[in-house]
Amino acid sequence: MLRPLCSVLFSMSLAAAAFPAPAFADALPTPSELEAHIEAARGPALPASREIVDTTQGGGVDRSVTVTLGKDYREDDDDGPVHEAYGTSGGQKWRQNANGQTVLMQPDPGNEAPDPKVDTVSPIATPVAGYLLSSLDAHGFGTKRYIEAATWHVVREDEVRPSFTRITTYDDFHTVAGFTEAFHSKSSDGHPENDTESRVVDFVPGGVTPADVAIPQSRRTLVEFPAGKSVVVLPAREVDGQFIVRVQVGSRGLDFLLDSGASGIIVQEGVAKQLGLGEFGSYSNGSNAGRFHESFAVVPQMKVGDLSMKDVAISTVPSLPGEDEIEDTKVVGLLGFDFIGSVVLKLDYFAGVATVYDPDHFVPPSEADGNGFDVDVRLGDGTPYATVAVNGAPGDRFTIDTGAYGGIMMFDYYTRRNRAALVDEGGGGALREVRFIGVGGDIDTKAYQLKSVRLGNVDFRDCVAYAVSERKQYDDDDDGLIGQLFLRAFDVYFDYVDSKVYFIANALGRAAEVKVRAPKPPAKP
Repeated sequence: MLRPLCSVLFSMSLAAAAFPAPAFADALPTPSELEAHIEAARGPALPASREIVDTTQGGGVDRSVTVTLGKDYREDDDDGPVHEAYGTSGGQKWRQNANGQTVLMQPDPGNEAPDPKVDTVSPIATPVAGYLLSSLDAHGFGTKRYIEAATWHVVREDEVRPSFTRITTYDDFHTVAGFTEAFHSKSSDGHPENDTESRVVDFVPGGVTPADVAIPQSRRTLVEFPAGKSVVVLPAREVDGQFIVRVQVGSRGLDFLLDSGASGIIVQEGVAKQLGLGEFGSYSNGSNAGRFHESFAVVPQMKVGDLSMKDVAISTVPSLPGEDEIEDTKVVGLLGFDFIGSVVLKLDYFAGVATVYDPDHFVPPSEADGNGFDVDVRLGDGTPYATVAVNGAPGDRFTIDTGAYGGIMMFDYYTRRNRAALVDEGGGGALREVRFIGVGGDIDTKAYQLKSVRLGNVDFRDCVAYAVSERKQYDDDDDGLIGQLFLRAFDVYFDYVDSKVYFIANALGRAAEVKVRAPKPPAKP
């Protein structure tokens, strides 16, 4: 008999001008004065421009074309057969992924505690005579910029993170129509396969129209429904809170994990080779549980039950978490954003049924029976971010992750800013430290029994959550995960078109006395 992860109480409320270069013996400039020198040396931004840059990495060449018009811009990148684009139009950031899906990138709501950084200036003699402008947090993570005193050019920038330091050098500065930038740069993070060298091959002022920087429509519909059908039950089964889907790739039937925490579609590297897929763009990815090699490929055809996809851009990785540990099933792939974002996905954890709806015909589930709620999510990088408050301390970048074991996991980015919220009510201390399996390696954690975890309008009491112990794991600016032990008390609907995830309590959730109380009327004046 399944025990509820935590008791649940629903509540419907939530709380430049140019500066002369000083003599080197002068007093050090302040950070703001240095910033002003850098801006003045760069010159005013051009009203409009078109720039072409070739970037070499691992023997391949990626060409990017960037057009700017005022504060709006669009960048198109071509790497082998894959085309992606990014931009800002009228203040709205957007991206178009390798499968041609255009996604609006919503900003975080700003609920969470900031990651404070201190700006400092120090004199340097190498690599140039000038100044080092550092912007670092209490742990020494952040950026360092090396500024040449004679020109005020930034000639080197270091991105310092827990798992790596990326060093980028800049030279060959050119001035075009009063605007100065480096036409050549090199970047390295200590892993040779990630070394890049970029060179501007063309830079032309003007010649850009509003249409050039407009938000593009999706290039195509990736997932095709059969004629006359807008609802399809997937060939899936639920195993220990995870949904395994049978996918036909060419002539082979393969098992994939439905994974909302995956930003694309991923295939195990050995299987990709067996399928004869030509891989390209290999690099070392260090953003998950551990460092691993990732490449890209294109699959001519994939079918998921009655659904079909053609010319699918995918990623390949050496191994997947638990690929040999989900009963007798060998999971060789992940169905992530590119698939889920093309449909509305319903996961019925209690019945073990996965259903997809054509977004044009989807009707949101009713929450009027008092057993449901919805959460606004942000999808900019391909995973659904939601705001979660642990003991009142909010984090805006918790991923609702169907592929994650456990219930709630907190990363170093969250815990180092919210130490006071990590109060163990006693149940966590009684649990052994748990090692989870993630892409790239095992995940060491420490358990906490938390008095309150708030998701949307819902307050979950006495939840057991896990904080990642190793700072180098998951060192992006993400707060954590909401995994399957939490999700399995609900029917969960992923509606990315409307940036919503709906939660309707199932039999397990109702057994835990999941109830929604009507909002309190406003106090009378």
